Amino acid sequence: MKQWVLAGWAVVFSLILLTGCAGADVGSGTGAGTGSGTGTPSASKADASFVAIAGSNGLLQVQLSELAMQKSANLEVREFAKLMAQQHTRINTELKGVAQQMRVTYPGALSGNDKVIYDRTAKLSSPVFEQTYAREMETALQQDIALYQNAVSSSSNLALRGFALKNTPVLQGYLRLATQLKKVVP
Repeated sequence: MKQWVLAGWAVVFSLILLTGCAGADVGSGTGAGTGSGTGTPSASKADASFVAIAGSNGLLQVQLSELAMQKSANLEVREFAKLMAQQHTRINTELKGVAQQMRVTYPGALSGNDKVIYDRTAKLSSPVFEQTYAREMETALQQDIALYQNAVSSSSNLALRGFALKNTPVLQGYLRLATQLKKVVP
């Protein structure tokens, strides 16, 4: 049993490496939507929903962070925002590659609710802006973590599962930073 688990993890980590290197396609078939978990490019409705929600949420975090780098006079907020913009851009790019493998459309813009959050936050000024930014980032990261953990346990696509498995602990670290930032912002 232990050997099967280790072999399964080896496959997942191999897929992570393949996904990160030159966006190589996993599997060589047409991926006609079997959802067999073999790594072929196929997507269930749940997997496509993950891409749509995680993609929009990632875009929101990048856009809010870019806004915070411009608007905030608080050094801690600007440094956190810089880190979030860089790291969520990396995660979004990686998710876009997985979506392409799955033949699923990656969102090109914020979803309705994410757009409302962005527009509402953009109208604010200091110190309310910084407080709202920290709170919205914490909330978005909590949502991401729940979404990614669900994908790890239930996705039928190995590339997507590997992506979620790799990035969940990263997002958990960012959540700790966002929680600390919320305490520091006046």
